[in-house]
Amino acid sequence: MNWSALTKKQQQMVFATVILAVVQILLLAYFLGWMSPSSSNGGSAKEELRELQEKLDDARAVLGRSEIIKKGLGESIRKLEVLEVYTPSSSDRYAWAYEYVSLRATRAGVELDNLEEIIFVDDAKKSAANEPYEISVSTQCGYNELVGFLWQIEGGNALLRIKEVEISRLPDTSLRQQVRIVIQWPATIEIKRGSGG
Repeated sequence: MNWSALTKKQQQMVFATVILAVVQILLLAYFLGWMSPSSSNGGSAKEELRELQEKLDDARAVLGRSEIIKKGLGESIRKLEVLEVYTPSSSDRYAWAYEYVSLRATRAGVELDNLEEIIFVDDAKKSAANEPYEISVSTQCGYNELVGFLWQIEGGNALLRIKEVEISRLPDTSLRQQVRIVIQWPATIEIKRGSGG
């Protein structure tokens, strides 16, 4: 083909045809994936594989943490089961507390005058079932007996709390005092296990 023999209009037509052919070849190559740098080296598949590997690693990490959590939960349940014997039973808390306190009073050589429940007044925001369980103990004893009694009460129960102790002098003797003790336990421990345990 003699370029100089062509007229200016023919040269423009050939030039436009060549440009169009090159553009069509480039578009065809792009849509077939020949020109995409990632696909020419398998990059798209590599990227997907890398993303899947990251998700798999994340899943393994979550599974590893869940095993640690399950072990920790099991250990906590075992500790709670050990502490469960230190809380009043939900069926008859007064009988449980009476037995506990009277046994310790006998061991300390203290005679109980009175043992009564302290009932919480229900209001709209609080539930009596979630409130600590409290009893009031009244006795007349000497200082050494009182110390022994308190020692017996506290030493026998890890969850018990002596909330208050009131001591008043008896008019007819200086060796014995009127004592009122408020003892408190947490609400009954209820261990709820999930579907996995």
